[in-house]
Amino acid sequence: MSSRRIKEALQEPGMATSQDARGQIVAGIMSKWVNLGKGWRPRLFVLKGGVLRYYRVLGPTPPKANLHHIFEVLRSEGPLQLIGAEAGVLEEKWRRSVNGQPTQADLEPLEDAQAEIHLQVADVEASQGDHCKLYIHTNINGITYRIKAETAEDRRAWMEALAGAKAKWGGRTPEVVGALGSTPSTKERTDQDAKLEALQASVRAGLRQRGATADVATYVEGVLREQHEEHRRSMANEGDLRRALQQYVAELEEQRRQLETQVVVESQTDRRPPQPSASARALDVGDAHSDDSGTTDAGNDKYYSDDEQFFECAQSLERPGGSGDSDSGALARLSTGGADSVRASSAVSTGEESDWIKKEGPPPQRRDRLPKPQQAEKSVSLWSILKEVVGKDLTRVCLPVYFNEPLSALQKLAEELEYSEVIDQAMTHPAGSLERLLYISAFAVSGYSGTAQRTSKPFNPLLGETYELVCQEKGVRMLAEKVVHHPTIIAGHCQGRGWSLDADSDVRSKFWGRSIELTPVGTVRLRTEDGEEYLWNKVTSTIGNLILGKIYIDHGGIMKVRNVTAGLTAKMNFKESGGLLRSREQHVVQGTIEKNGQRLAKPTISGKWDESLTAELENGGHLQLWQRNPPPPDPTRYNLTGWAIKLNELTDGLEGKLAPTDCRLRPDQRATELGNYDEANKQKLRLETKQRAARKAADAGETMKPRWFTPKDIPMGEGLAYEYAGGYWEQRARKEWTGCRDIFGD
Repeated sequence: MSSRRIKEALQEPGMATSQDARGQIVAGIMSKWVNLGKGWRPRLFVLKGGVLRYYRVLGPTPPKANLHHIFEVLRSEGPLQLIGAEAGVLEEKWRRSVNGQPTQADLEPLEDAQAEIHLQVADVEASQGDHCKLYIHTNINGITYRIKAETAEDRRAWMEALAGAKAKWGGRTPEVVGALGSTPSTKERTDQDAKLEALQASVRAGLRQRGATADVATYVEGVLREQHEEHRRSMANEGDLRRALQQYVAELEEQRRQLETQVVVESQTDRRPPQPSASARALDVGDAHSDDSGTTDAGNDKYYSDDEQFFECAQSLERPGGSGDSDSGALARLSTGGADSVRASSAVSTGEESDWIKKEGPPPQRRDRLPKPQQAEKSVSLWSILKEVVGKDLTRVCLPVYFNEPLSALQKLAEELEYSEVIDQAMTHPAGSLERLLYISAFAVSGYSGTAQRTSKPFNPLLGETYELVCQEKGVRMLAEKVVHHPTIIAGHCQGRGWSLDADSDVRSKFWGRSIELTPVGTVRLRTEDGEEYLWNKVTSTIGNLILGKIYIDHGGIMKVRNVTAGLTAKMNFKESGGLLRSREQHVVQGTIEKNGQRLAKPTISGKWDESLTAELENGGHLQLWQRNPPPPDPTRYNLTGWAIKLNELTDGLEGKLAPTDCRLRPDQRATELGNYDEANKQKLRLETKQRAARKAADAGETMKPRWFTPKDIPMGEGLAYEYAGGYWEQRARKEWTGCRDIFGD
């Protein structure tokens, strides 16, 4: 008997489940991650009887479920709670389109769901980095669903509903519990007998009116009674068969759940636990699809190409036979314990908070757009300025603020921390592992994602100018300072969750008529609390088509991310397209791994620096390492990212904590952000004049040294040339800024 026939048998009149057994039904629209090509797609999720199902109700191509029909069926089965506004909007749109009249689709049987998730064996986890995202680990074949609600409140409602459904699960579905043992009541049998007696009396009266004898009347009444008893026996047999079928289905369901639970328990004692780590949530295996008991997309051919499954890394990274050297063996194990150890590994990101986070208190409300400009910008002749500076160092040229974005070069260093969670993810893997190197390499590339279509020049910091970043929600705080004026050298130090990041950079720029070339010289160093050290360099950037065509920015060269401790190196090749023949292959990054100078065939890294990066693993599987965040609602003409928009903000109470040299207090930069361009140009000229005077005084013997960083006897680019000297956060706590010069005052 088909599954549809079984459903129909279970829903026969008189066999429906009780209201208590069914409980409340929850439904709503959420986005589900499909794959790298299709990204997030909206799906209708329905939570009923301890089972979460989802349907495809939107999209340009069939098959699509009838949302209104689903809602009507659900409402007939119990109270329906809708979470989120989109489901109600779509249903109302349908009503208007058909004037409230039922269509042929409404008369069809209820569509099969694309997948169903049994909460008895599944685990539900809320994302720590995205307040709208949640993960459902089915614990079956390592499948994990990545789901995103419309709002944080909607996610909270879904988490409560899923937790409640999981807690009330009793080993069987409520449908089966309510259906088993249903028999005709005594009242029903009495009613049936009364109907028979009424029918016999009616027939007896009719026969007498027609002159029938008493024997004929008695014979007919006997036939009616025999037919009635035969019908009753037939109905009883039918009920027995139906109950036997229901019992059989219930036993099969129970056996299935026992097997699923056994798989979970046995897997937790194996060296490859099925409980997925955070890195497994983005896994997309191209050809290996698993059938989730016939209920997933992969198990239904008509949905096969729409919703590809995501697989447990611990299984999909396993080599056939389970053999291999120590490096491939480490890569085949993304987690090294059971579910408890996986959750414990995330303590680097979500566990005990640092003391400074506790002292800072809750994070402030941060903005998502810049203030509205106070005046319209004045056009400037680009060629009249550029023709005078051909071949010169642009750091020595005074340009109007029209060419600037309202950020300092110090804040550009802080921009690279937008995806610090990628380092947190790397820290969940063992020291010396290939997994950790893959994620750290992805973080090194992610810093370029904010440069897409960013053709404005950041403000050149004054000597001694600083910038602090305190972001409790990300668990990072950073300090940057301009330590040398010519050449312009910036040094930075950042503390994260179990790691620290240091960097120095000297960006050398040249104008070549049609383009500007930016060549960074410096080193980035990452140190972990378990004793590892990673070093990497930056690649060359080019701003092209300055005179003719659409201005663009591109990056080219080789970035080497070295694990100094383990002898591992990732070579990230930025393929610069450039020129008139720029194609769809622009912004491509390809990476390979070397161990002690020998290139490994796998894993490899590929993607685009402004989109995402994916690792191709030894068994052919794919692991997404990083993906760019969506743009802000109003990126302005500067094309700032949502993270960059927050960097120059003076949140409540922050101004009183900042050092007097912090670039948020720089008047020309602040005026540019507010759109007061005349005042910004005036202040920019004043500050640059003041700095030239300070340089002349320094040449006369008043040496200006970095306040927070100490120079080392290492050439730029050959190692970290400036080290954080300490003391900044202590002075910040006391609000005593000893040794800080007045660089912004009149």
